[in-house]
Amino acid sequence: MKLTIPLPKEYSFEKTIERVKEFEKATEHEKDKKLWRAIRLSSRAIVVGVCKNEAGELEIESHDKLSRFEQMELKEIMTHRWSLEVDLTPFYKRMAQNPILYSTIPDRMGFHIVRDPDLYECLIRTIISQQLNLSFAGTLIHRFIEQFGEKISHLDMWFSSFPTVERVADLNYEDLTTLQLTQRKAEYIIDLSRAIVEGKLDLSSLQQETDEEIMKRLISFRGIGRWTVECLLMFGYGRSNVLPAADIGLRNALQLLYGSDTRPSETEVREFAKDWSPYASYVTFYLWDYLTQQKKISKVTKKGYNER
Repeated sequence: MKLTIPLPKEYSFEKTIERVKEFEKATEHEKDKKLWRAIRLSSRAIVVGVCKNEAGELEIESHDKLSRFEQMELKEIMTHRWSLEVDLTPFYKRMAQNPILYSTIPDRMGFHIVRDPDLYECLIRTIISQQLNLSFAGTLIHRFIEQFGEKISHLDMWFSSFPTVERVADLNYEDLTTLQLTQRKAEYIIDLSRAIVEGKLDLSSLQQETDEEIMKRLISFRGIGRWTVECLLMFGYGRSNVLPAADIGLRNALQLLYGSDTRPSETEVREFAKDWSPYASYVTFYLWDYLTQQKKISKVTKKGYNER
């Protein structure tokens, strides 16, 4: 079954999908010119492939037939996941007022944030990633999904959906530490899952709250700090004006972009960001990508120099 959703103005599916392929290897698989992954609907898990079709739309293919309700639900999930409601034109106009920041834009024109399809998945992914490099975090996430997710066969491959909150709530801490998660993170993940199952934490009900209200509510739970909530706001709730000022990657990117001898402090980042509102999430995301690309260039240059 195939569905389509129009892409907004200033949307580069090609640029957007590249970062997903690089950093979401635990869940994404490219085959037959589509990027496939398992997605959980309210009733079941399905395998979904996406591409940009000749009409310039996001084309979505499901491995199985869907009811009308499931089609509507899938469209809603994919609109959120691929940020199809976001028009970047006003963001680019704002950034044009800052020549240094705008220098990161031309190579990323149409580059959108890709969100997690589910708030619970976003929270658990973020907790697993706390204080880890992206590569090892991806390895742990892959192990977690493969071990406890539901497996679906499609295209001569097995796809694993992200584990349900009920499945994780039933685990023991040792089930996670055997995957090389620390004891503390195992406790965070399972205890938070149990809190959700028991009704002590309702992530969906926070959707209508402000960023500050969500922050205040979530950091009261063990294992959730400010950075975790900021990631959840950006990649789960889809908030546009999130500033993770203490994030090392953001601070490194600003140091590199402005040619500073020292990495800016959290306070200095907030000073930099005074004119980023209401687009701090996208400035941050573009700077993260800018840092990633500069590291690649540096690595290639260094390799070429050593080979000489």
